[in-house]
Amino acid sequence: MFSNIIGQKEYIDALRKAIDNNRLPHALMIAGNEGTGGLALAYAAAQYLVCPNRHDGEACGECPQCSQLAKLQHPDVHFVVPVVKKNDRDTITADYMSQWREAFLQNQYITLNEWIVASSTENKQAQIFVAEANSIVRELSVKPYESDYRVMIVWLPEKMREDAANKLLKIIEEPYEKTHFIFVSHEPERIIGTILSRVQRLNLPPIADIDIEQALAESYAQLRFNNEELGIDQLNVAETNYPNDSAHTHNSSLPQDVARMAHGSWVNALKMMNEDKERTYFFDRFCAMMRLSYARKLFDMKAWSEEMAAIGRERQKAFLQYAQQQTRENFVMNLNTPELNYMNEGERQFSNRFHLFVNHNNVEGIMEQLALAERDIVQNVNPKMVFFDLALKLIMLLKNANK
Repeated sequence: MFSNIIGQKEYIDALRKAIDNNRLPHALMIAGNEGTGGLALAYAAAQYLVCPNRHDGEACGECPQCSQLAKLQHPDVHFVVPVVKKNDRDTITADYMSQWREAFLQNQYITLNEWIVASSTENKQAQIFVAEANSIVRELSVKPYESDYRVMIVWLPEKMREDAANKLLKIIEEPYEKTHFIFVSHEPERIIGTILSRVQRLNLPPIADIDIEQALAESYAQLRFNNEELGIDQLNVAETNYPNDSAHTHNSSLPQDVARMAHGSWVNALKMMNEDKERTYFFDRFCAMMRLSYARKLFDMKAWSEEMAAIGRERQKAFLQYAQQQTRENFVMNLNTPELNYMNEGERQFSNRFHLFVNHNNVEGIMEQLALAERDIVQNVNPKMVFFDLALKLIMLLKNANK
């Protein structure tokens, strides 16, 4: 339903008005970057079109038509998606329909990579084959079963093979009555020109930050992390003149921070929210590393190194990459240009003081040591040695900040 779509009100209204006035193009292409909602919009438009009881700009959600479509079982609304050929035989969406039904109903903003994983066809190329085009022609050659309309939603037509596209040219240009194609593309420039010339195009912009922020606030109102949930064993660090983070509050899931960094993509926003737990853990370990090195707490540095050695090499590499990112952000903070900084609230609070310890005197040295540590981890050097050596070298580098 339209109410499930994040933002894009202007484009929802345009589609709603076109359907209400019986002016929906017989071949429409919704083009927009991944995560802007094109597939969800196509699905909502199809539901609105076939619902006989729509009112107040929305499908009723209760009639048999809506109930069938809610399960992706409406006989007059069809999906075409890229698939992987099975055993060198003709393969179409119907061969993967159970997987598609489950994946799409869980996430209407599904990405191609997520679909490939859901269909258990990793490391293989998904395409729309000529067999699919033949199936489309057959499906549309019969009368509608239950609705006055038939809708063919083609997701990612840029994955359509040229022979398949050529097979559909005639039916796209001269469709049957009350038959609508809705193409949903992330890369329309890759679609053959003969298809593009036969469709009307609706270009979706990035989702507004305020709309992503509101959707995140609603979706993640109950999502809160604390140290116990994260499994963090806080190191006992004495108070020093080091810029300690008394305001270290783990507010890394603040919707406004994620919305700003998502660049108009709900997919990016969800990815960042799902990564928030790991980011919070890395933030804690980054703070501990810098605090312990500044305070020269060798015993606690050793305990910190042992903890980092136990988290696995992939996470160790990810932590060191995160530490490099935070070092860059702290150095940039010295420029007093907030719009150049990309940190969440907890990171900002910590960096309000810590950035004074990352400047032109030591930033290159810190970045070099972090990069060397990452290289050593990749080369399977003993991680306890790598992290303890890193913490030791940071002692002098942080001291150099005041030179």
